[in-house]
Amino acid sequence: METLKKWLLFVILSVCMTTSFASCSSDDDDITDEIVSAIADQVWEYAQSHPDGFTLELSTFKAPKVGVAVSYAATQDSHSRDQLDFVVRHALEHDGYVGGWYNNENGLYYFDSTRLFPEDELEDAIQFGKENGQHSVFILSSSTDVPI
Repeated sequence: METLKKWLLFVILSVCMTTSFASCSSDDDDITDEIVSAIADQVWEYAQSHPDGFTLELSTFKAPKVGVAVSYAATQDSHSRDQLDFVVRHALEHDGYVGGWYNNENGLYYFDSTRLFPEDELEDAIQFGKENGQHSVFILSSSTDVPI
């Protein structure tokens, strides 16, 4: 069954990569929910092996090495596997990135739909962060939090 899920995810993401994430949705909510859930399962597994945090491009399931990651306000305070479906759906409908990070202060792991800016557009990333109520943005190449 696990192999079938991975194969299905691969097929879905392959189709999405050749079109757009928005075209991967369907009028049939059951199919869309299944797709989102399968992708969320894979993100959940990825998070388990990256407890300190990650940014993941959903179309390739690879972690980008450069860019400024900024979370969307719409997916803030998502901590559980149940909430991850909403985060993945949002990411598929927007920029296609999901981020996760562990908050030492409250012991919660956060999942967010993420927008990735080029590193030479730090001011734009900070402005987007302000508009989305973020406390910081994250520069991937240097693993640096930049407070807002």
